[in-house]
Amino acid sequence: MKQVSSLNLLTFNRHTGYLYNLSKIGHQWIVLGDWQNWNRPLPENFRLAKWEIARRDFAQFDAVIGHDIRHDLWMFLPYCLCYHKPYIQVIHGRRARGGFSRSRVRKFAKQLYSNIILRPLINLGLMRVVFISPYARSDWGLDGTTIDQGIPLDEMKAYEGIETSLLIVGNTLHREHFAFDELMQIQKQVPVSIVGVNPDIPGCCPSRNWDELRSFYSRNRAYLNLTREPEAGHNLALLEAMASGMPAISLEHPSTPIKNGENGFLVENVSEAVDRAKQLLADRELAQRLGRCARDTIERKFSLNVFQERWNELLARTAGSALTPDDA
Repeated sequence: MKQVSSLNLLTFNRHTGYLYNLSKIGHQWIVLGDWQNWNRPLPENFRLAKWEIARRDFAQFDAVIGHDIRHDLWMFLPYCLCYHKPYIQVIHGRRARGGFSRSRVRKFAKQLYSNIILRPLINLGLMRVVFISPYARSDWGLDGTTIDQGIPLDEMKAYEGIETSLLIVGNTLHREHFAFDELMQIQKQVPVSIVGVNPDIPGCCPSRNWDELRSFYSRNRAYLNLTREPEAGHNLALLEAMASGMPAISLEHPSTPIKNGENGFLVENVSEAVDRAKQLLADRELAQRLGRCARDTIERKFSLNVFQERWNELLARTAGSALTPDDA
């Protein structure tokens, strides 16, 4: 295997958890935007900076990575073209995600943006696209590379499941493609701990730090996943919970990593979710058995090593002139 020489990379923090995992591919990073220290510790190879400084020093970067298809693209791409730097656009969700499914005008606008702006830029070789999952890629109709998320198994605390409560981790849960009303009904019947920034939920608050968040995954009995299409059937929180050895109760979804009765339970409605929750809350051994399979699922399908390899292969192709591969 070949090792890629260290690169100087520029990005904007739109998703602290994803960037934290992305830091593990190596290299030196300049990161624009705020960093949520309560979410993840700042990696040693990350340095925060303001856009004015990054813009002044733009010539030093070997590649630029954006996470927002509008703001990051139009902020970074003109400078990438001026300084002949490769631009990589990460797409985190389906085109129909984020409210566009409810408005025909907005849905048409996003389709137009994809066809008239993004596709020509890709075809002309002015940008590359990375999709974070096959599901995220499924309705864009764009050429690109799919790199599934990689979860650092060795950082997760061992599962205990001693708290007889379900767990949900997420911000702004009162949104279109999350079953918020169903969550409120479930919470009336079984204990549910909710961690994140959710002003609409009394008593809800984010974890104080990464260590506390990992403890939530370790101590609570099972994870409750209530995302629905066109959002993905798994988010980073679900994958981290599974990596901890925690079983999950999840709404049925075409992209879910949950196999019913193997590493968790799939449900269609509140009644089924409550029944499965009561089953797991009453049987810790069952939760442990399903949780071991959940962790195995992450090891097989969301390997951090594969994530690192795929990203570095892409960077080697994209910023090839700036790379000097050495034999390991």
